[in-house]
Amino acid sequence: MINEKLPKIWYGGDYNPEQWEKEIWDEDIRMFKLAGIDVATLNVFSWALNQPDEETYDFTWLDEQIDRLYENGIYTCLATSTAAHPAWMAKKYPDVLRVDYQGRKRAFGGRHNSCPNSPTYRKYAERMADRLGERYKDHPGVLIWHVSNEYGGYCYCDNCAASFRKWLEKKYGTLQNVNKAWNTRFWGHTFYDWDEIVPPNALSEEWNGDSTNFQGISLDYRIFQSDSLLECFKLERDALKKHTPNLPVTTNLMGTYKELDYFKWGKEMDVVSWDNYPAYDTPVSFTAMAHDLMRGLKSGQPFMLMEQTPSQQNWQPYNSLKRPGVMRLWSYQAVARGADTVMFFQLRRSVGACEKYHGAVIEHVGHE
Repeated sequence: MINEKLPKIWYGGDYNPEQWEKEIWDEDIRMFKLAGIDVATLNVFSWALNQPDEETYDFTWLDEQIDRLYENGIYTCLATSTAAHPAWMAKKYPDVLRVDYQGRKRAFGGRHNSCPNSPTYRKYAERMADRLGERYKDHPGVLIWHVSNEYGGYCYCDNCAASFRKWLEKKYGTLQNVNKAWNTRFWGHTFYDWDEIVPPNALSEEWNGDSTNFQGISLDYRIFQSDSLLECFKLERDALKKHTPNLPVTTNLMGTYKELDYFKWGKEMDVVSWDNYPAYDTPVSFTAMAHDLMRGLKSGQPFMLMEQTPSQQNWQPYNSLKRPGVMRLWSYQAVARGADTVMFFQLRRSVGACEKYHGAVIEHVGHE
């Protein structure tokens, strides 16, 4: 099993009590017990709440929630909150903001919005993981660490360009080797200095996001970005391991997501977890293959089904409800393919914003 503290199939999911008023929390606990929920994932997107400014860290709300859950027989999968940086960070340190595929500097907003090669992002993300590890290292209710959330997305900023050149130098050794590997004599693309190499995007070699003049540079940039995001994961993982060497560390992957080299990522994770969101017309055989792919990243051990929706999604072209029995069927399919958990996004539906229409164990109506 994933963790001997709770040697069973874990049942639960993402829980965001900070979005709701306190009077809702007792009702949540009552219904969690009624449903048999025993694990809640906390703190996924709470960086701004945990760190309202550069120097202040406040985990009071998190203390209360972890204690409250544990006192009621519910354990915590504790996330590091670094999946979206706070507004103050973007304002004071604009290097954390990504540059998009068209070469535009992002403003604050959305999520997956941090440059993986930003020194500022890496410093504060590692520091947050370190603070959390120190604070909760002895808490009996914490089962597993959940670093960031659904890593993905690329950046094309100057920091990434400089880091890409260093990555290439380490990989190829010389510019001559780069030129040979990329066949740069075609169209007069020979490089004579490292700083002549720029990220391949809509301003240089690519168009439509998946078409390129030079396959070599485009493929290498994708491997580089995957490695850059993996370095961010490892920074947080190592900060946590310093305090809790025996607690497993994971981050939630996304099946056949092609932007990251999950085979390389799997080697760095204690437990593989992933988010399963088939569309209404996804063949069940494809979902089975995705489970097998995730299980295969760490051969011989179970994986976590970190997220699935109990009812409808909110981002597919058609967001159909599940027929009675389908959620049980899909959950059993995951367990049959090697999952040690059945977990959902999310346990109570969001009060507002873009995921208010995404299904949850407890819907807005709030009944059993």
